[in-house]
Amino acid sequence: MTIIGDKVILRDFLPEDIPKRIEWETVETEWQSWDAPWEYDGLTAEEKQADLKRYEENMRRWAQQPPPENERRMGFQICLNTKEREYIGWCSAYRIDEAFHFARDGRHCAVGIDLPERWARGKGYAREALSLFIRYLQDAGEGEIYTQTWSGNMPMIRLAERLGFRECHREMGVRRVKGKAYDALSFRLEPSTERN
Repeated sequence: MTIIGDKVILRDFLPEDIPKRIEWETVETEWQSWDAPWEYDGLTAEEKQADLKRYEENMRRWAQQPPPENERRMGFQICLNTKEREYIGWCSAYRIDEAFHFARDGRHCAVGIDLPERWARGKGYAREALSLFIRYLQDAGEGEIYTQTWSGNMPMIRLAERLGFRECHREMGVRRVKGKAYDALSFRLEPSTERN
């Protein structure tokens, strides 16, 4: 499945994406400082290697078993809408419960985005990609849309606010990054902006 915007294209995961994803997990890792950095703190080299192996196996499965065209996607890969269609990141969705915690059977849908390529940030690609993804989810029947981040991730907070999200829940000091406590933040897309 492909969704075409002015600046970016959202598409399914392809086998040729695997080397780039491995590079982003092992070499160009700066993006991990923004996307749940507490998940990477304190891991041993052996734990990182085991995680990478599981991740690579999952990617190979994704690439070998693409979802049927009419099946709802919970994520897309992001490419530039140019002749080269350069791969720059991904957006995804997951379920959260009434307490704003991850839950496979959660009632609410939350979205996130990663642009590991630093040169691709600040150019409107993330904004358009997340807007396209949200519209896709709404058209597929999702009601309320949320996004979540932490109080140290100002780029994501600004992006969320530009898209019409407003903070709806805060858990004080529950995220530890480099020894410092940050708040866990949840935002809800305001109804007046959902179809813009």
